[in-house]
Amino acid sequence: MDATTHCPRCDAPRSSLVRDGFYHRADDSKSIQRIRCKDCGKKFSNATFTPTYRQKRRRINETVRFCLASNMCPRDIADLVGVNVKTVAARLVWLGERARKKHQKRLQTFVAAQGPIKSVQFDDLVTFEHTKCKPLTVPMAVIDNLRIPLGFRVASIPAFGPLAKIARERYGKRNDHSIEQRQALFAELQTYLADDVHFKIDGHKHYPALIKAFFPGGSYSVHLSDRGSVVGQGELKKTRFDPLFVINHSFANVRAKVNRLNRRTWCTTKLPERLADHIDIYIDLLCERLERRGNYRRQS
Repeated sequence: MDATTHCPRCDAPRSSLVRDGFYHRADDSKSIQRIRCKDCGKKFSNATFTPTYRQKRRRINETVRFCLASNMCPRDIADLVGVNVKTVAARLVWLGERARKKHQKRLQTFVAAQGPIKSVQFDDLVTFEHTKCKPLTVPMAVIDNLRIPLGFRVASIPAFGPLAKIARERYGKRNDHSIEQRQALFAELQTYLADDVHFKIDGHKHYPALIKAFFPGGSYSVHLSDRGSVVGQGELKKTRFDPLFVINHSFANVRAKVNRLNRRTWCTTKLPERLADHIDIYIDLLCERLERRGNYRRQS
């Protein structure tokens, strides 16, 4: 009864709980301790309070998680683990929520050990939902030199360039939520960043105002982007030294690892919320790898 501290029905304390045998869980071939409450008579088990409660295919969770962050589409993952594609879609939401909570705790531990972060790179990645006439922007902040993502948001923006007129004719006027989502991201970043934090940004006109509003004691340096070389993902292959290499490398990596963000792919995002879940899963797996390499033990 290590994981059980109270009754889920009447909230009786641990002293009112007694063991009541075991049952075999066919899903993962484990024997689970059954528990009975002496006050209300309810029976439950140690599995009641676990994150995988009521899941039927627990064994696939780690495989699905790894595949989602390794450039595999949901249908291929479903074929690999032997489940319906709807199961993979449901696990995407579940894994995304868990990944967000883990990353928040990971960053809190990092700041407690290393102190507030003093150097950050910030930029936007542009993608789309359903069609290129419905673009999305993904503002993201990354710790300078460490490649550790601090946070991101997904926001809809109007189509621009040659597609702007076509998009308005087909889908009407599209709202721009990028400013409010960047503001929400910067409000979250106040938890982790020092008052005198330094931002490395490109020439986007909205970034300086955001920095001044949320970090009055901070500073920023503008590094205009160069055109990437022909090979690679565009953000990664530069013709000279790139001061924004960390954020550009992060964007190139996420495009390579998250299937729906590939430059050329059959997969597209149907809902911005699912794109956010997918990126959260990728970030969680990336940070685990960075932890093994020691990135979380040094400050830039």
